[in-house]
Amino acid sequence: MGIRLRAIVRSAGAAMVLTLLTACATSTSSNVSPSSPAPTTTVSDTTRKSPAEYRVFAAVEDAAEVVVLSTPEWSVKRRIRVSAGPHNLVSSVDGRYVAVTSPPSDEVVILRSDDAGLVARTRVGGSPHDAAFTPDGALLWTTAEQGRQLVALSMPEGRVVRRVPTGGRPHDLDVSPDGQQLWLTINGSAQLQVRSARDGRLIARPDVGGAPHDIAFTPDGREVWLSNWLSSRLTVVTASTRRVAGTMMAGEEPHHFAMDQRVLWVSDNGSGTLHRVDPQGRKSIGTVRVGSAPHHVATLDGITAVAVHGAGTVVVFDGAKRSVAVGPGPHGITLIRLR
Repeated sequence: MGIRLRAIVRSAGAAMVLTLLTACATSTSSNVSPSSPAPTTTVSDTTRKSPAEYRVFAAVEDAAEVVVLSTPEWSVKRRIRVSAGPHNLVSSVDGRYVAVTSPPSDEVVILRSDDAGLVARTRVGGSPHDAAFTPDGALLWTTAEQGRQLVALSMPEGRVVRRVPTGGRPHDLDVSPDGQQLWLTINGSAQLQVRSARDGRLIARPDVGGAPHDIAFTPDGREVWLSNWLSSRLTVVTASTRRVAGTMMAGEEPHHFAMDQRVLWVSDNGSGTLHRVDPQGRKSIGTVRVGSAPHHVATLDGITAVAVHGAGTVVVFDGAKRSVAVGPGPHGITLIRLR
């Protein structure tokens, strides 16, 4: 505001400054009566942006609820009753929709992010476990683990439009940032499956060793990071060659990831901590304790949130560390910006 005021003083003189201050004082008051005259509008008023509102959606598995937390205090704003066993939770790239998988209910529920209203409730079958939107928002892919299928739902109506057999039990998946490929882990196998994100067609089966669990592309799409069951090892694969580029150790048993342009956040289910990793140097740059059995992580615009299953909390880092009680067994989580 100080920079804008100095600019106005130079261009329009002290009289405009008095007008601006009067308008700001009037617009920020919460006790203006209906009969009060409208505040004077200035150039500064019309260009000022209101702070963005952020929301965390968390799947509270043992309560059959999705809980919504909101800025600025990150308190629980709403609880949405969903099918039994909500597990993983993902938001569309544009932030308009949130999808929740419920393996024991064989359902996927799609919500609007602005008002948490129900958009669709789709019976998928086969214990839908993980889900990922294509970047254009046209499809939602989900892994029907017990059904050994990939299932595509059209958006936003949530209609099943394709079922693709996978042979093994598909667990976690991610769609490449360019929307071309879909990579997934197969329970009990060292092989990944690389498929077309448009129709699920099989492209490759790279063998990366270990026991791949979760999977995530870097924001530039050049690398794919993997955690491994019952291991402290993280595996890095070059997306173009589908070959292992390197590995690193992180805690006791890292489970899930969230990435921004510079930092990889890793939940260590074994030690109850959250690791900050430099993905280029492939080294840990910090660790913080969050509570028993942390699972999924989300990060956006410098805010990071983790679902801490054993503690029944969501822990948010936004310059401070905030722990919010949400109920028994939080698992999936996503973070969105409303405006």
